[in-house]
This record gives sequence, C-alpha cells and structure tokens, in this order.
Amino acid sequence: LSICVIIYVYSVIHVNVIVFVIHYFSYFIIYVIGKKKKIKDNTFIVSIVLIQGFFVSFDYFQMVQGNNLISIIKIIGLLLIFYILPFILLYLFKMADRVTSLYSTVSELEKEKQLKNSLFKITHEVKNPIAVCKGYLDMLNVNDIHQVSRYIPIVKGEIARCLDIMNDFMEFSKIKIEKDIIDINMLLEDIHDEFKILMNHKRISMDFHIINDEIYIEGDYNRLKQVFVNLLKNSLEAIEGDGNIKIITHVLKKKYYIEIIDNGIGMDDETLDKVKEMFFTTKKNGSGLGVSLSNEIIKAHNGSIDYFSRLGNGTKVVVKLPVIVL
Repeated sequence: LSICVIIYVYSVIHVNVIVFVIHYFSYFIIYVIGKKKKIKDNTFIVSIVLIQGFFVSFDYFQMVQGNNLISIIKIIGLLLIFYILPFILLYLFKMADRVTSLYSTVSELEKEKQLKNSLFKITHEVKNPIAVCKGYLDMLNVNDIHQVSRYIPIVKGEIARCLDIMNDFMEFSKIKIEKDIIDINMLLEDIHDEFKILMNHKRISMDFHIINDEIYIEGDYNRLKQVFVNLLKNSLEAIEGDGNIKIITHVLKKKYYIEIIDNGIGMDDETLDKVKEMFFTTKKNGSGLGVSLSNEIIKAHNGSIDYFSRLGNGTKVVVKLPVIVL
C-alpha cells in the first residue's frame, strides 16, 4: 500500500520521491521501535509529529521562491509550531487523564463511604433488637410460667424486627423493575379497595378522587403497588384517633400527579429534611428503609416523590409519574 501511495504522489503530484520515501520510512522505523515497546507512547507521538513537522517545513522551504528573511522566519515559525504544539497537547491530555482518574477515585471513595455508612447503620439497627433479646433471655426463668408468657412474645417480636430490617435492606440493594404498560388508575383502585376495610376498622375516612379515565404509564405494577401501600400505611400510622386520608390525581405536562394527604401528626422541618434518608425513622419499630426504598422505585420509573408537611398539620405526599399517550 505504501509503494502504491509513493507511485501515485510521484506521478500525479510530482513530489521528490526520495524525500517522500525517507519521510515514510522514518515513520516505519518509529513504528517498529514503538511496537517493540522501546519507547513510551508520548515519545512515540512526539516523534511522529516532529518528523511530520520537519518534512512539512522542508516542502515549504522548497516552495518558497528565494531565501529572503521573511521566508526563513515563516519556516522557523512553522517548525516551532510543530515542535511546541504536540507538547502542549500532550500536557493537556495528561491533565485531562489525571482529572478523569481523580474523579473516578473520588467516585469510588464516595461509594465506599456510602457502603460503610450503610453497613454501620444496619449493624446498629440490628444490634438494638438483639440486645433486647439478650436482656430478656438473661432475665428469663424457664420455670416461671408468668415470665415465659411475657418475655417470649417480646423476644419473638424483636427477632421478627431483625428479619424485617434485613429483608428491607436486601430489597433495597437489589431493586428489580419489570416494566409494562399499565393503567395506574386501576392500580390505585385496587389499593383503595384493600385499604377501605382497614380504614373503616380504624375509624379513618378516605376521600378517593381520581381522574375518571384510563391513564397509562410504563411501570412495574407490583413495585408501584408496594410504594403506594407503604405511603398509605405511613399515613395511617401518623393519624391518632379519627382521621381522614385523601387521594387526589391530576395530569399536568404529561405527568400524572398522585397526591396522598392526611391530617396526621405531621413532621417538623428536621424530620422532613431527612425523611428520604436510608435508615432514618421516627417509628419505634421502623427499619427506616420504607421511604428510601419507595423513592428509589419511583426514580427507576423516571418519576419523583415530594413531601410537604408541618408538625401538627398533617402531611401531603406528591408522586409524579410520566404518562404514555397511546
């Protein structure tokens, strides 16, 4: 191929074939040396650029009529450009490579830090119920029927709490979303029917006002059901005595808004800021993973969850999901 190129440029462009052969033979020598790893990549690049700069300068020198001062200055300037430019570019590439490497290192450290924090928190959460179990078992007299009947249910409850924490954590660490086209209103109606009996039993009324139409989204039915069940469960637990929960929906800019509003105890500003954090909970027996897990599921559906609350004035949760137009 090189021989064909030499013949072509000699016959068509009429260049000096000897110079042309020397030019490309120099590339070949550098390539052979570089292939044997006797020179570094940067040196290889600089060598190629310097050879090209020399022969371009040589060609330019031949084209210049006369040897006046201006022509010599131009040739020197051209040589300087070819000599200096590769070093500048290589320096910039090195800096970019260092920045990329530093960013990757920082990202890895951040992931490691998050993992350590998560492990520390889950260890702390599991340690508490185990300590309670140990305390009651230490006090337990197996011959005392009264103690056995009192302490064993507590121990079983704390063990169940441990298992719940571990299950929630495992669920959080391997969220799998299997999307399909679903009618989100049908999902909400199913959840409403399931919670209606429970709410009547707890003397909590539910106002269910959703758009009387089919609203389609691309989502995982079971995962989204898990989210809304968790949100309604939180609203139920936040209400002391008689109460009311509203579910209201509307469409705005190709987003479906589902609002869940309760008149429970509400949250102060500090709780509101931390509500989405992993392991944060104000419940005595909560794992602190329900809200953060729900948030991750909705994010996997390209949606969002927003919380609005004031202490003593209830809470409003707004879930936004993208709508599919069929």
